[in-house]
Amino acid sequence: MKIFVIGTGNLSHSLVPALKNAGHTVSGVYSRTKENLKNFAEKFNVKAVFQKDEIPSDSDIYIICTADSGISDSAKIFKTENIVLHTSGSTDIEVLKRYFKKCGVIYPVQTFTKTKTVDFSNVPLLIESSEDKTLEKIKILAQSLSSNVREMNSFQRLRLHLSAVFACNFSNNMLSVSKVLMQECGADFSLLKPLIKETFEKALNSDPITSQSGPAKRNDTAILNLHIKMLENYPVLKKIYSFVSLNIKEYDTFFKTNPL
Repeated sequence: MKIFVIGTGNLSHSLVPALKNAGHTVSGVYSRTKENLKNFAEKFNVKAVFQKDEIPSDSDIYIICTADSGISDSAKIFKTENIVLHTSGSTDIEVLKRYFKKCGVIYPVQTFTKTKTVDFSNVPLLIESSEDKTLEKIKILAQSLSSNVREMNSFQRLRLHLSAVFACNFSNNMLSVSKVLMQECGADFSLLKPLIKETFEKALNSDPITSQSGPAKRNDTAILNLHIKMLENYPVLKKIYSFVSLNIKEYDTFFKTNPL
């Protein structure tokens, strides 16, 4: 397939090589940031399209790899009768239906950075389409990239994206906090690595609900109060510690009484 990509962000740095490795032709890449586009095109040996009116109309599929807020604006800059996809977990397919008859979503459930190329072969790819015929073509593309392809509608995908924020973004932020707290007392963050590894292995191989431990789970009020007192100079962290501890203590009843 001939694939045109819009955007040169984190995802594009892994998606473009994955497309090429799967035997597809990347017909070009467009970005509003000219310097980034130039560097990206040179790095991956693809054609840089600097002007939006030069975006070709004959590619089989167009993939919008921008931030969620930029999807609608990107959809407005070109016209095609062929398939247009976005890659967002939290953006409804309707944003593309306004502009294109053949459209859909291909959402990779993974975190991406420009400095590391992700192997797509086992990344879950969630797909959605405006029509059955288009869905089949999207599925062919997705299956050429990954062995784990599933259909999921916009509502389900949004719920999964919310879950992913807790699992990935929030957990990484907590690790960042723990690193700073260790550094402030002159300790090496590497001391926590075996603990972190064991925590995530238990969550992945067992069940994060049943493997929960710590002072909040034990309702150890003395330790909880001591930790909260230590965070007096960090009001935001103090609130986070208190709220998360409360959620751990009342976890069994929380989701029963507060359904999303």
